[in-house]
Amino acid sequence: MSDNAQQRDDGKYRNDTETCAGYNRYDVTSLMVKLARRGPHSEKDREKMLWCAYELCRSGFHPVFWDRVHKVAIEDCRLGIDEADLLLVLDRLEEMATTKFDPTEGFGLACAMRAASLLYEATPSHELLTVKGVWEHIAEAGDEIKEIQQELPVPTEQENWGEMGSTVLDFHTRGKSWGRNQAHYLTFSSRTYTMTDLEQEYRRRHMELTSYDFDEEQIEVALTPVAEQDEPWDDPQVGFPR
Repeated sequence: MSDNAQQRDDGKYRNDTETCAGYNRYDVTSLMVKLARRGPHSEKDREKMLWCAYELCRSGFHPVFWDRVHKVAIEDCRLGIDEADLLLVLDRLEEMATTKFDPTEGFGLACAMRAASLLYEATPSHELLTVKGVWEHIAEAGDEIKEIQQELPVPTEQENWGEMGSTVLDFHTRGKSWGRNQAHYLTFSSRTYTMTDLEQEYRRRHMELTSYDFDEEQIEVALTPVAEQDEPWDDPQVGFPR
């Protein structure tokens, strides 16, 4: 740091963990994370989030700030389909702040503050690392807690995957040994939760153009969205051409 960079706003010397305002940079970073993680959202807290970005970056801690921004986006945000592009925006803002501008002043600070504002407005959720931590704990425990392992989404003791959902095993996997082929895949396994009119039209055309002799009942099954089934993991009682 230069002599000016080593000074706090009050003119006193600051150490390597102090911001220009005299705060501990770890405390400021922690505040930023908690603001992003905890609701309800408010303009006052968003203002605090902007200040965290400003204070960290103007104090030369921009590498810490941007590293934490990306981790918070993954660890503490839900990022549903309407928010998923936030990751690309954060990347672009960091690129601008650190290559186009000076990250410690002017537009470099503005980029950081914009990133903080977007991060604050994103839907908070700590689900990913929480779920991962539980699964890792179960995996490491091994034979001692097999009962808990049964509660995982796909039980490790499942002997017959067909009981869970026969459409899981198509001809791409062990289903091939059960005689399943492309016809089975088109009729059952490749169906989706919903289907657009265009998808249904072209699925029908695809099935009619293959070498398999699909009957109308099989085609109707293939054109039926999974959402319209009571048991979406079960194959309807309809055969498929060999």
